[in-house]
Amino acid sequence: MLVDVGYKVQIPARAGLTGYDDLAHFRYAQEHGFTIVTKDADDFECLHQKHPHHNGVLAVCEETDRSKNMSYADIVRAIENIVQAGVPLEGRFYVLNHWRW
Repeated sequence: MLVDVGYKVQIPARAGLTGYDDLAHFRYAQEHGFTIVTKDADDFECLHQKHPHHNGVLAVCEETDRSKNMSYADIVRAIENIVQAGVPLEGRFYVLNHWRW
């Protein structure tokens, strides 16, 4: 869905990162100037804190009640809300759930 609205998307399988740890994904994104979108919020928040020079981490927090989880459309809308608000992404960690409206 992100591709449908004009974003360049790199998934781990296409980058040859399937099975690699979070740090490898984080470093790949740093090296290639990508913003990370992840459902692994806790681990990537720790990486963000340890390595603050990156192009942004956008985390989706999943709820115990699955009916409250963000759909792909919710994720795209939250990213669009961030972009429209003009908030900086570089070196930042945002929880997309807070941008869903």
